[in-house]
Parts: sequence; structure tokens; C-alpha cells
Amino acid sequence: MNRKNEIAAGALFLIAMAVYMAGSELVVSGLDLPNQFADIQRAKIQLGVVLEFINSAAVVGIAVLLVPIVRRYSEATAAAYGAARVIEAVLLLIGSVCALLIPQMSAEAVQLLGTSVVGFRDLLFQFGMISLGIGSIGLCIVLFRFQLVPRWLGLLGIVGYLALTASGFLGLFGITNVGMILFVPGSLFELIFPIWLIFKGLNRSQEISALS
Repeated sequence: MNRKNEIAAGALFLIAMAVYMAGSELVVSGLDLPNQFADIQRAKIQLGVVLEFINSAAVVGIAVLLVPIVRRYSEATAAAYGAARVIEAVLLLIGSVCALLIPQMSAEAVQLLGTSVVGFRDLLFQFGMISLGIGSIGLCIVLFRFQLVPRWLGLLGIVGYLALTASGFLGLFGITNVGMILFVPGSLFELIFPIWLIFKGLNRSQEISALS
């Protein structure tokens, strides 16, 4: 059953990354359209939000699948990781709902409140990334400590999520140029790790010693 969970979790990692990137791009491009293209704007935002909803569901699914496995090595880490991913999913979900509000606004309301709604959505995203980063650092420490994956991959995860957490805090203060660079190691881990889960799986040879 653990092997199936690993494969499913790996697939959800890849799905979450793909649908959120596509969904976020649709939402942003829709919000940038002028008012005379209201129908196209609404369609792009709605499709983007649907993809973002799928991302939030996938994020919760990842937690459901990985938490029982991580719990065998660290109860605290498993609880923290599960909570962090649920918080991330909820924050991103609220941000998606915020995007849906804009097409329903009048032109005057968009001028008055549109920037605030987009800013609030971005704020929720940054807090979501902080939650993801903090919760996932512990996960990667467990991966590294018990050699559940190759050491280099566990270390990449630790560095990547530390950088992602820093990026989130910088984003809160409007520092985005450096923040985007800090996304790179975490994104690389979230691409390699699920592929490893799908084709190799976790090395659980130290599970007995971890439980003893």
C-alpha cells in the first residue's frame, strides 16, 4: 500500500505544479484584459480558478498520502507537514475565490477595488508559500536523516524550501525579483522528488531502526 501511496503522491505533485502554473497564468492574463473583453476575461479567470481549485485538492491529497509514511519516522514532522499543506491549500483557495470576484464587479468597482483584490490574492499566495516552505523543511530533514531518498535530493529539498520560505517573506514586502530566483531550488525539488517517488520510491530500509 505504501508503494501505491508514493506513486499517487508523486503524480499529485506533478499535477499540482502543472495545473497551478497554468491556472495562475490564465487568471493573471485574464485580469490584464481591458473591460471591453469582459466575456473573454471572465472565461479565462473561471478556467484558471478551476485549475487552481484542482491544485488545492491535489495539495491536500499529497498530505493525506505522505503523512502516514512520514509519521513512522517523526510524529511531529508528519503533523506539521499535514497542517502546513492544508493551510497552503486553504489560502490558495481563498485567493482563487478573490479572482472570481473581479469579473462580477462594475468598471467603477474594479477601478476602486481591483488592485486591492489582486494585492490580497498575492498576499495569500505568499503566506501559502511560507506555510509550504516551513512545513516541508521538516519533511526534507526526515528524508535526508533517514536516507529515504538520496542525500543530495534531501539536501536540495531543505535548501529549496528554506529559499521558498525566504521568498515568501520577501514577497510580503514587495521584493519579487530576488523572490523569483529563490523559487528555483524548491521548484527543482518538486520536479525531481515526485519523479523519484513514482519510479524509485522511498528507501525504507531504516524504518525498523527509526521505530526502535
